[in-house]
Amino acid sequence: MNRLSGKAIAVALALLFFLLASGASVALVIHGVQSFRSGESLTVSQELEQAKAQRELKKEEKALKKTTEKSTTHKSTKKTTTKETETKPSATKSTTAKKTTATKSATKKATKATTKKSSTKPSATKKSTTKSSTAKKATTKKATTKRSTTKKSTGTASSGSKVIYLTFDDGPYQYTEKLLGVLEKYDVKATFFVTNAYPGYQELIGKEYRAGHGVAVHTYSHDYSKVYASDAAYWADFEKMNDIVEKQTGQRSIMFRFPGGSSNTVSKKYSTGIMSRLVKQSREKGLVYYDWNVTSGDAGETTSSEQVYKNIIHGVQQQDRSIVLCHDVKSYTVNAMDKTIAWCLDHGYSFRVLTPNGYTVHHGVNN
Repeated sequence: MNRLSGKAIAVALALLFFLLASGASVALVIHGVQSFRSGESLTVSQELEQAKAQRELKKEEKALKKTTEKSTTHKSTKKTTTKETETKPSATKSTTAKKTTATKSATKKATKATTKKSSTKPSATKKSTTKSSTAKKATTKKATTKRSTTKKSTGTASSGSKVIYLTFDDGPYQYTEKLLGVLEKYDVKATFFVTNAYPGYQELIGKEYRAGHGVAVHTYSHDYSKVYASDAAYWADFEKMNDIVEKQTGQRSIMFRFPGGSSNTVSKKYSTGIMSRLVKQSREKGLVYYDWNVTSGDAGETTSSEQVYKNIIHGVQQQDRSIVLCHDVKSYTVNAMDKTIAWCLDHGYSFRVLTPNGYTVHHGVNN
């Protein structure tokens, strides 16, 4: 029995190694040993079959477990997917709704802002327009002031309400050329009552005319004893001078100034009442004569340029329209013109030329 047991043990060990080598599980070997101990008598063939069956069973269990796990995983994935699918529309819907609400809110806010801006804009535009209009008005005013200042500084005739008619008697003479330069400097026009007292300067009559100045008859000889000897003597002298005017300007003048003015009393020495007759006759002939309402004082009162300037400045301030008596045969008068004209322009006076149908001044006739 002991020998048999020893063999059995040897067989069992050999079987154990065989089983282990063939991939049988330790549990099966233990089971075999336990069966051997419990007295169960199994052949090697049975043990192998049993081991094989155990392996197949184990394989099936493993496959079943794997299938179950796969099924469970698939089911879980499907459920998760389904849940996500079910949840996603809701989430999308929620997000969309939220976005739509936000958009609506933003749109509403923007619309409100636009409406407010639109409501405010007319007022702002009005304010802006007013401001622009004010600025424009200020700019225009500034430009006008600047233009006026420039006009004065360059001597261009001002557009003031007071008008000055500068008149020069007894020339042309040696100072006339200088006077024309001063007038040109300030772009001021004057009226010349010309004579032939200085024949060598006759050509300046044409120059005066071409420069835009007025040219009118004063007297040919400027000799009172000849001019006022009789009515006929006066008109003969007049026509003789007008011939020279026509020669120099191309036309005869209907404007004139009596030597000494219509109010002179010197004429009484040569012909009583001659001035009253000549005034009447001049109207009948269609002629226009001019006296003055401002004098420079250069006809015997002064020989000072400063005084000439002061006399004119004082005189024009007393008149709205001033016909100023000057003589271009006096150097001090011509020398006073630059300062005089500059002052007048700076104080808003404008200079004009006498015209036949324009402004005139007549003195009271004294003879």
